[in-house]
Amino acid sequence: MNKTLLAIALLSTVHAAQAACDYTPDRNGFKFDFTAYGAKDKSYVVSKNTFNKFELASASGRLLGATIDIDAASVDTSHDLNNGSGGQWPPTFPAIRNGNVVNGLFRNFANPGRIAAKVSAIDARQLKLDVTMNGVTRAVPMSYKVADGVLSAEGKLDILDFNGAEAFRKFEALCTVAWHKGKSWTDVAIFFTVPVKEKGCQ
Repeated sequence: MNKTLLAIALLSTVHAAQAACDYTPDRNGFKFDFTAYGAKDKSYVVSKNTFNKFELASASGRLLGATIDIDAASVDTSHDLNNGSGGQWPPTFPAIRNGNVVNGLFRNFANPGRIAAKVSAIDARQLKLDVTMNGVTRAVPMSYKVADGVLSAEGKLDILDFNGAEAFRKFEALCTVAWHKGKSWTDVAIFFTVPVKEKGCQ
């Protein structure tokens, strides 16, 4: 066997081993959040935002094919009180911010208040999360790693990819000048972690 054929054979073997890798998640340990940005230089970072009401499901019990249905009206931005100017907002502020996100953005979507996602593919380095929002479904690639039995994934989505320009303009009208230091960004970083059991992983 020449070197080229040997390399192809080895790559095929690695790919087959990776394709056989399977994850069974512990639903009770699932956590997720997102980070949003403001200011023209993106220096206003609001992290660890999440939703308090959601439903997880997996008919097979596996991570592949698992779904999450989110009540977007339950958004919770209370973790990060950074005010973008080196100080912090008062503890009463997140309730105002939550209302701005819900009323300015999510309630202007075609399907107000609902976000859904499904893990549609997993390979050795990346998983694909099919996100449905504002009546539009987009595949969001997320890089991931597994350490100490916990899978951690991260990716990015853009509100504009979900036909969200009109809704985002209304959100900007509420937030950009008063809260976001003159600029609101449509891209959002998304994260999730979940304890998993691995099977067939090399």
